[in-house]
Amino acid sequence: MCRIVGGWEFKGKRGLLDSIEKMRDCMSAGGPDDFGLYTQKHCNLALGHRRLSIIDLSNLSHQPFISENRRYVLVFNGEIYNYKEIAKKLVSEGVRCEAFSDTEVLLQSFAHWGVECVRELEGMFAFVVWDNLEQKLYCFRDRAGSKPFYYYFDGERFLFASELKGILAYPYLQKSINKESLSLFLSFGYIPAPHCILEHCFKLEAGSYLIVDKEANIAKYRYYNPKDSYLQSCDFTWDSFISHLQKSIAYRMVSDVPVGVLLSGGVDSSLVCAVLKDLGYSFETFSMGFVESNFDESDYARQVADILGITNYQFICHLDEVRGLIEQLPFVYDEPFGDTSALPTMLLAQKIAKTHKVALSADGGDELGIGYERYFWSMQRWEQYRYYRKLQIAWILDLFSAEFVMDLFSKFGISMGVDKFLRIKNQLKAKSFLEQYKVEITHFRKEDLLLNHLPFKSVGDGFCLDSYAQMSYFDWCHYLSEDILTKTDRASMNVGLEIREPLLGREFVDFMQGIPMEYKVHNGEGKMVFKQYLERFFPHSLIYRPKMGFGVPLESWMRSDLRHLLQEVLDYAEGYLDTHFIAKLLRDFDAKKRVDFSKIWYIYTFCMWRKQWNI
Repeated sequence: MCRIVGGWEFKGKRGLLDSIEKMRDCMSAGGPDDFGLYTQKHCNLALGHRRLSIIDLSNLSHQPFISENRRYVLVFNGEIYNYKEIAKKLVSEGVRCEAFSDTEVLLQSFAHWGVECVRELEGMFAFVVWDNLEQKLYCFRDRAGSKPFYYYFDGERFLFASELKGILAYPYLQKSINKESLSLFLSFGYIPAPHCILEHCFKLEAGSYLIVDKEANIAKYRYYNPKDSYLQSCDFTWDSFISHLQKSIAYRMVSDVPVGVLLSGGVDSSLVCAVLKDLGYSFETFSMGFVESNFDESDYARQVADILGITNYQFICHLDEVRGLIEQLPFVYDEPFGDTSALPTMLLAQKIAKTHKVALSADGGDELGIGYERYFWSMQRWEQYRYYRKLQIAWILDLFSAEFVMDLFSKFGISMGVDKFLRIKNQLKAKSFLEQYKVEITHFRKEDLLLNHLPFKSVGDGFCLDSYAQMSYFDWCHYLSEDILTKTDRASMNVGLEIREPLLGREFVDFMQGIPMEYKVHNGEGKMVFKQYLERFFPHSLIYRPKMGFGVPLESWMRSDLRHLLQEVLDYAEGYLDTHFIAKLLRDFDAKKRVDFSKIWYIYTFCMWRKQWNI
């Protein structure tokens, strides 16, 4: 696991060669073990690398990695778990490949197969290959988007980095905020690819690659589209399920250092631990608990560990520790990032990094198994509102202000916050199920964006899928890569820890996305195939219990001990958010009216980000 950075200046100001080391080393936390640099002065190209040694701890995998004939140069962030199998295939096709590391095999596979090599890879990765003969850059991101890839292009220069801070360190960057991206952030709490908070800056979408040539042309291609597996029809058998699951998890144990496991006590992390134990692996687990019982799953984690007979280290998330982490958020995530579970994730990563370099998480299980509670809320509301949509009640409600309707409701004893009213009204206006679902998961709604003079930007499509699959597909393409996996990647790499995702193996993902929905959802409950598998290990009460999120009681803290933080940064909203809108939102919050706290947190994180990066 590493951090990569580089670029190519085509004309105009030439600052890359002078600044590449600074761009590289600002991400040193993600690659503390080694570093390297490759430059081509005649064409103003530079590639930089910071290394966290996991597979092959020797200097044989030093990067930038150059092919024997010196035609190709590679910088690579990630792990290729099946590199030994790929090496055997290369050898069978006449390629000399010693397979001492996944880095060597990756470059050999590109030299032999070209861009098609990416179809052979099982792993998480973002990598760039410089072809010295054809004078082209090839940039790739893995199928699920586990590893980040930012790039900047303004016609005069192409820059890339694992983190936005690597690009921000370039001296001639045009630092201006993209208002469409800001609108998306305030809506979702993250910025979906390809969008980025900065103008001229983008995130490469999962399953995609770029080709950049010396004429400053950029072409983008998609080598993997999850639509294909969602539309396929897979027959379900327990043998197939167990085989794909075990293979996916076992691959993530390929390492030359010990591997730990994050254990919440929920279905997905319990599934990973149960399979590892069944396969005979020895490992330690790590859990985060909370003083507040509504957020604490530590007792469930302890029960899972006791039943399986594995070691479980538990840590408690306290307010004082979170206070310090909040100040680090804009630097660690370097784009506005609103997922509050980033805080306990950062804290847990700090604890694990004291003893381990690698840990397994269990992200992706909710998308694959239909596990989010919002999936079921949205289905219920779609059915409940069917009659009212036909009557077009929402268009009548459009004739009146939200405040007027609230006052009217109160006279009939109906108490409802403005946010809930806007959610219901917009869901009643939804022309499709996916449109209704996007209302379900957004926080700043169209009306809020209008009040702040921001554009409304829609993302995602539903195509020909049933309702559960539409939600799963949307989250797979956007929420998983740009929120969930971003959260774990930044939190872990900031402390030199690699977090792997054992539920994201290629074959297992394709299998789960293609099996009939009846194996995932039954009687309004998701992850049925996971839960039924776990019945061989755990009691019914431990498996079939209400889902708990991995969050902190931030709203209550912000009403008391942390309330001053809001006032310290709100000046940075000027020029982008309406001051009257913010003032009213805070008055309602302080008065303990029904307020969507996510709005306040998103405003705060945006302001913190502007302050941190002086943009």
